[in-house]
Formats: sequence, structure tokens, C-alpha cells
Amino acid sequence: MFRTIYVTAGERLSVSKNWLVVESVGTSNKIPVEDIQTIIIDNLQTCVSVYALQSLTKHDVNVVLCDEKHLPCCSVLGLNQHYRPYGVLKKQIALTNEFKALLWQRIVKAKIDNQRIALKHREVTREVESRMEQLVAEVLAGDIGNREAIAAKMFFRNFYGYDFMRFEEDVVNAALNFGYAVIRSAVARSLCAYGYNCTLGIHHINENNAFNLADDLMEPLRPLVDLWVLKNNEELVDSLTKNNRIGLANIINNEVKVAGKNMKLHNAIDRYVASFTTAIDNADINKLLLPYLE
Repeated sequence: MFRTIYVTAGERLSVSKNWLVVESVGTSNKIPVEDIQTIIIDNLQTCVSVYALQSLTKHDVNVVLCDEKHLPCCSVLGLNQHYRPYGVLKKQIALTNEFKALLWQRIVKAKIDNQRIALKHREVTREVESRMEQLVAEVLAGDIGNREAIAAKMFFRNFYGYDFMRFEEDVVNAALNFGYAVIRSAVARSLCAYGYNCTLGIHHINENNAFNLADDLMEPLRPLVDLWVLKNNEELVDSLTKNNRIGLANIINNEVKVAGKNMKLHNAIDRYVASFTTAIDNADINKLLLPYLE
């Protein structure tokens, strides 16, 4: 089983003979590198050797660094992990607007459907659930009717209450930001492993964003973080605690369903990105396998 390592007290991280060594005052812990999927370093005093970073990226480990507010701010991703990066780049550039619009349509449909499933856990009325189902059916190619935004407004109001405001500085928004960043970094890691340039999105086209494509593909996975907030609401008081952040980091081990099969999120993301490649290679939108919540 792949592990998520959350480092808060380590003073030095190094790699020796394929073992990650986490050293603190008077203590030393060792973890096999091949067992690690993600490392989140949440300590500004931690020193990491260059050799350790090189070894971790070589083993396809997702290394995430946190800032002074304990929020993920950086992902260390390996370059040229794919054997034909230029070939993949050419395919990305060659994607037609029509095909990208169809890809985005399927992604938005999956996102709204996962929001609907999350709302069921919130025990909303059947009327709300039916409206979400209707919005899924109404999503057009490229989501030209902007059903994603309509669904998002309805989702947040019914999930968090009418007084909730996204991006305010409170503990719930901090939890959402942390969880989304963890998922985003995992999607980016998988995309890089498959040779994709994350700057070239299919819907997100922000020139200042190096992870447009990761932002595209992570959309159906966002409700996983909302469910975590729901299940851990009583523990969210004033600010994110260390245990809160550990729990959010462990979302990567939650289960979702892809092509009717349950799998850990980190495996589901790889399957999702692989199907993205298959859909592009075969010019068949139906080859894209979307992840769904339980």
C-alpha cells in the first residue's frame, strides 16, 4: 500500500539506499521510498537534500511543500518522466476546440454528479437532488450554458448554508484550500508521468497558471474534500490543526469508483489520466473514465 507521509517535526530529510530518513533531535525514522506516494512537508525549518529530492522524483513520489500558513504552496514534479514528451505535447497542441469541448462536457457532468452524491450525504431534500440531476443532463459541449457555475452556487448553499462565502478566511475555507491543493498536486503528478504539459488546459487557459490541465481534470474530485469537511465538522474550530491537516492529506487514500470498480484515489487518478490519453489517441470521448463518489 502506498503511504502519505506528513512531516511536521523533521529537521532533515535525506535518502539512503532507497530509504527516506527523517531526522529530528535525538530521533531518526526510516521509510522505504518505494512505499511512498506523497510527502507533505509542513515545517519551514526542515532541510531536504538535493539527492533526496532527486531520488524521490525518480521514484515518482509527489513532494508537496507548505507555507507559513500550513497550506500547500509548491509541488516538486519530475521532468521528462515520459519516454515521448514531445509526442505528447504535439497531441495536446493538436486537440481541436470541438474535442476539448466534449472532454469538458464530460468532466463537468461528473463534477455536478459528484456534488449531487455529496449532497445526499448532507441529507438534502429530493427537490435539490432532482435539480442537480437536471443540471447534469443540461450540460452542453464546452458547458456553454455555464451549468457548472449554477450547480456550484446551489451546491455550496445547500451543503454549507446560505451564509457561507467561498474564499473567506475561515477554518472551512482553509480546509477546502488544503484538500484541493493535495488533490491538485496528485493529478499534476500523474499528468507529468504521462508526459503532459500541465500549462495546456482544455478549459482553464490562465496564462499565469502552470497547472491549467490539472485544474481541469481535478474538478470531479473536489466534492471529496467537501465530504471530509462534513464528516469532520466538529473538529474544525478556529484554524486547521495538525490532525486536521493530516486527515486532509490522507484524502489521497479515500476510495472512489472508476469504471464500476472501487479503488484508492491515487490509483483512480492514474486510471483517469490513462483513460484521458486513450480518449485522445482514439479520438473517442467515451474512452474517458471519470471518477465517481460512493
